[in-house]
Amino acid sequence: MQAAPAAAARAVFLDRCPVCGAGESTKVIEFPELAFARCSGCGLIYKREQVPQLGVGYEEEYFRFTPARYLERWAHRVRKCRRQLLACLEYAPHARDLLDIGCSAGYVLEAGRSLGLQAAGVDCSAFAVQHCRERGYRAEVGELTQLPLPDGSFDIVTLKHTLEHSRHPLRALDEIARVLRPGGVVFLIVPDAAYYKLVLMPRRDRSFRPNGRGWQHHVYFYEQNLAEASRLAGLVPLKAGKDIFRSRLARGPRALYERARWLWLVLWVATGRVLRLRREIQLIAGKPRGVERAGAAA
Repeated sequence: MQAAPAAAARAVFLDRCPVCGAGESTKVIEFPELAFARCSGCGLIYKREQVPQLGVGYEEEYFRFTPARYLERWAHRVRKCRRQLLACLEYAPHARDLLDIGCSAGYVLEAGRSLGLQAAGVDCSAFAVQHCRERGYRAEVGELTQLPLPDGSFDIVTLKHTLEHSRHPLRALDEIARVLRPGGVVFLIVPDAAYYKLVLMPRRDRSFRPNGRGWQHHVYFYEQNLAEASRLAGLVPLKAGKDIFRSRLARGPRALYERARWLWLVLWVATGRVLRLRREIQLIAGKPRGVERAGAAA
C-alpha cells in the first residue's frame, strides 16, 4: 500500500517585523500551513511562516469565485468609492490625478472619473488589469513595492484592502509617498487587528485561516501602528477611523442629513472601538510640501 504524500513543510515567510524591524515576537496562531506572530516592538501582527505556493493566486478564479465576489455589486461599490474620494478632496481640493493601487474591477477608477479626476490603476493581477482596460480605464500591471510610475505623478492615491497583501508594507508606503505629489493624500483601508474575532476566536475567523484570508494577508495593523508606519514613510496622518465621510462639502438640507449621519457614525465608531466591533481601519494621510520622508526600517 502506497503511503500518503507528506504535507509540505512551512518555510520562513518573515523573520522580523516588516515595519519596525524588531526580531522579537509572540505567537498569535498556528496552522499546519502557516503561522502568525505579534511584533514585540510595534505590535504589528505578521506572518512568520507559510507553506510555499499556498492559495489560488490573484487571477480570474480569485475575482470571480472568492466570497468577496469582486465583479458584482458594481453600482453600490462605485457609490461607496465616490464618498471616500470626496473625503480625500476635502484635504486635497486641488487634486487632478488619482491612482488606485489594487484596482480590481475598477470601482475607484469609475468614481474618480465621475468626479472629474484623471484616474489610473495598478494591480498585480493581469486579469484585473485587462478587465479594467476593457471598461475603458487606464491600468497597468505592477507590484505595490515597485510601482511602474514616475515620481510625483498623483494627487490622490487610494489603497483599499491592499496593504495587508504585501509582505513589505513599509516599502509599499515608501512607494506611495514617492508617486504622490507634495500636498497630495493617500487613502488607506486595512483590516483592524483589534477586531474582536481576531482577538477572541482567531482560529475560527477567516482572517488567519489558510483556506480563508490567511494565505493572502501577510500583516494586520492596529490604528496606532498604521499611523506610525505612515509617518515612517514621510506621510502625516490627517484623519483616522471609519468615520471618514463627506461633511464640510455639504450645504442646505444635505448638510442636515450629513450632520445626523455624522452623529450616528461617531456613536457607532466609538462603540465599535470600545467593543472591538470594527472590521477595518481607514486612514487619510498627506504628503507635506517640501518635507523629506523620515526613513524606513532596513
